[in-house]
Amino acid sequence: MKKNPLKSLDRSGLKEYLFEIQDYVATQFTSGKDIDDFLDNTNIFDEFEKVLPDEEYGIFVITILNKIRTDYIIERLLDVVEGSHNRSNGHLPKS
Repeated sequence: MKKNPLKSLDRSGLKEYLFEIQDYVATQFTSGKDIDDFLDNTNIFDEFEKVLPDEEYGIFVITILNKIRTDYIIERLLDVVEGSHNRSNGHLPKS
């Protein structure tokens, strides 16, 4: 799976990327990988761990692992990632 730098993605691209990660993770599990082995040997969450606060990071991981695509949850994660980018660029996050 190709990793994308989060800062290079707009909201639509970030949403697509989240779904791509979910699909990739699902294929890993259907191919017989154990969840613990997968988590121990992957770095696809690393960039998200850097930008998401601890409470949202846990929700993010659960959302990815369980392929949850509920609009509210996905939109909330996108808001948090965008807010993190805005703070790091000196801008205020959108309300």
